[in-house]
Amino acid sequence: MASKELTSARRVVQRLRTATKATVLEVAARVARAQHQLRPSDLRRKGAGDFVTRIDLRTEAELRRALRRVFSEAGFLGEESKPSSLGRDWIWVVDPIDGTSNFSRGLPHFAVSVALLWRGQPMLACLHCAPENALYVAVHGAGAVRNGRRLQMPAGRLDDGAIIGCQWHRGQQHLEFLARLQSRGGRIRTLGSSVTQLADVAVGRLDGNVQEQGRIWDIAAAGLVVEESGGRFTDWAGKPVFPVAKLGPGHTPTVAASPRVHRGLLRLLASRR
Repeated sequence: MASKELTSARRVVQRLRTATKATVLEVAARVARAQHQLRPSDLRRKGAGDFVTRIDLRTEAELRRALRRVFSEAGFLGEESKPSSLGRDWIWVVDPIDGTSNFSRGLPHFAVSVALLWRGQPMLACLHCAPENALYVAVHGAGAVRNGRRLQMPAGRLDDGAIIGCQWHRGQQHLEFLARLQSRGGRIRTLGSSVTQLADVAVGRLDGNVQEQGRIWDIAAAGLVVEESGGRFTDWAGKPVFPVAKLGPGHTPTVAASPRVHRGLLRLLASRR
């Protein structure tokens, strides 16, 4: 990226930061209240193991309208609706409720996630994690905060005291990589929300997170939070995920952790091949 253009893009983001935070907080509060009003008939199947509620659809529509007011020059890509203007330099990427299955069952692990991308690079991330009622904000090159306090990822560990978040494709029968990850005695946690698991890495509740699956709306905001808190966020070969070359619905396998733990996780994953 040209340095002058990047500096200019960061200035744009700083102007938008406050309004984006306010939007996410307002929407997240409505989502939390709506969870208690869900009925079984509100859940419908989108595909194999993939579900949506009326709250997901309503929330994405609200975010689309609100974010257009915040920054109308940006296109929009969300999980639940038709994308628009993806050829623009700036794109809002939204997951209205990450962890819909949890949300629909009354479980606490879900999140509202918003990222603003510039030429494929997440520049601003705002995500609200319901389990802890916390707002995470990250700006590319300027760090990350949780409820207004600066985030610095702990060094972490990869031994018999480690806890590693994991997710894999639904119905996956070949999970040898889990055995590799547990080979040093660490424990595995699957919480059902990519966003909350990545936030847990940023604050040190998880020592790392390894996923076979995850679409751009799952990882754009939370991946930036990981990087700006001092961690690494790559694919399984160690290649940076950002900037994203092409926006689409495909899955990206990812590894998130502190630099030292990240190196160890990559070695364990490579040893399975």
